[in-house]
This record gives sequence, C-alpha cells and structure tokens, in this order.
Amino acid sequence: MSNDPPTESKPPKPLYRAVTDLYLWHQYQGQDTNDCAAYCVAIAANALLGRAQFDGAQVAREMEGRLHKIPGWATLPWGISAYLQSRQIPARLRWLTSIETLLLNLKENRTTIVVLGDLLQRWGHAKVLYGYEPSGPAPERGFYFVDPGYPREWARPSHPLGVFWQDQTQFKQQWNNLLRICVELRT
Repeated sequence: MSNDPPTESKPPKPLYRAVTDLYLWHQYQGQDTNDCAAYCVAIAANALLGRAQFDGAQVAREMEGRLHKIPGWATLPWGISAYLQSRQIPARLRWLTSIETLLLNLKENRTTIVVLGDLLQRWGHAKVLYGYEPSGPAPERGFYFVDPGYPREWARPSHPLGVFWQDQTQFKQQWNNLLRICVELRT
C-alpha cells in the first residue's frame, strides 16, 4: 500500500502541447456562423490574459465594425492580428508558415491561431493550436486544436473538453490550400 496521495485520472495529452490549458477558454461559435476567427481571438486572448475578458460574439461584432471582417461572412487574416493589436495584445500574421514553426510555437508556449480551408470550395476555418502527436496509436497521431466550430462536450473522451483532433495529412492539405496562415500571439 502506497502513502502517495491519490491521483486524479486526466485525459492523456498529445506529446507536444501548449503549456497553457487553452481548452479551459473554449467558446462555441454556434451553428450557421462564420465567426470562427473572432471566437479564436477570444479563446487565445482570454488564455493569454488568464481571465474571461473577451466574448467571441462581441469580438465578431467589433471586427465587422472595423472592417477586419466582411459583415455576415469571413474574417480577413490580417483582421485577426489587427484586432488583437488594437487590444494591446502583440500578434503577428504569418504566411507560408512551416510545421516546424508550429512545433516551435508549442515548445515556446506561443499561442497560435491557424487558418485553413479550400478557396475552390469557398470555405475557411480558424482554430487555436493546442498540440501535436507524431506517434502513438491511430487515430491519435496528428494535430490537436481548441476549435470553436464544435461544442466542447463533443471532444473525444480521451481528450480534454474542447480539444479536437485532426489527421496530419488532412490538416496539411487544408492548411496549404490557404497558404499556411497563422497568427502568433506574443507575451
């Protein structure tokens, strides 16, 4: 019999992951909205600040008023970083980012929003990078995100609530389609 205190069973995390528990700040954008980028801004900014200061719906309205977002439609990539900067949160828009940069951002706990999609099919989506698992049992290999496109309770039981997995091959293809856009938040 051990004298060690009992340990709480927590879902496993990917091998490479953000130190910040980004999923604690997950916000669901709801159905039939194109506000994923605004919700990612709220998730990332709240995690960085450690308090619930930003609401995704409010951020979306404010972004439309500043022409960072096309009303009723998509957020422009530079609108994400410009909105954050207008709130004194250092952010940098990057194009043609590498997978190695994403992994470095995880290692350095640099919150990163990625934008992926398909211009030919006219869709795009933003989500906050949480982790990467290069090995392990399928289907756990790939990238992990705090994704405002899903309610947090839809996460797999083996993942923290609000964390969603995407196959590496699928992610790379969708990310390449939109020129490997990311926005990095700096502390």
